[in-house]
Amino acid sequence: MNAPAPAPEERPPDGRAPERYGSGARAPEGYGFEARTPEAYGPEARTPEAYGPEGCGPGRYGPGPRAPERYAPERVDYVDPRDRVVAQGGRAAGPPSGLLKRYAATVCTDHSGRVLLYRRTASAPAYPDHYDVLIGGAVRSGEEYRAAALRELREELGWERAPGLAEAYRIRVDDPHGACFLTVHRWVADRPPRPDPREIAWCGFVAPLAVLTGGYTPLVPAGAEAVRRLFPR
Repeated sequence: MNAPAPAPEERPPDGRAPERYGSGARAPEGYGFEARTPEAYGPEARTPEAYGPEGCGPGRYGPGPRAPERYAPERVDYVDPRDRVVAQGGRAAGPPSGLLKRYAATVCTDHSGRVLLYRRTASAPAYPDHYDVLIGGAVRSGEEYRAAALRELREELGWERAPGLAEAYRIRVDDPHGACFLTVHRWVADRPPRPDPREIAWCGFVAPLAVLTGGYTPLVPAGAEAVRRLFPR
């Protein structure tokens, strides 16, 4: 049996915001997933299971599950240059001199090999209105990298499970909030996301080459590095 042809690349019109369609209107098919609130769809909103992996746009299902403590003060581990925990403190305070924070992120692809790209909101504290492929955030105190990556997938994209999630690489990077260790995971998505509009303005699966060749700008530097590492030309 011949394999089905891959679905067309999804990207926002003019490479920019789906909000051009206005409140309550949806982007044309094939332009990715607009992060929307449940009220926009009314009582007839369907569950994600009603659609396959190439579903009509998970934004219609509303924001993903959100932990109540998401906006509460977070405590994080501070590590030495060998990634060993030596102290704890508030995330907003920043690490003591010579120490680093930990971040965990995931690069998601679909079964056609396209990468999940998203655009940060204009109110994001770091890199507002930038494109990125890394879904992630700070590792909390006592949390392992993989557990943090799973939590971020749940909070930002509504994915409760990610079977097969695997670490791809770990590097030291300079973040706008200070130096950190970043552990990047990979996962092949088996269902559409439900982006949280507080975190994600738009998302969709796109060809990695389109990201590598500058088709989406501005792009978060760590996300650009992830695409170069995981999708070499």
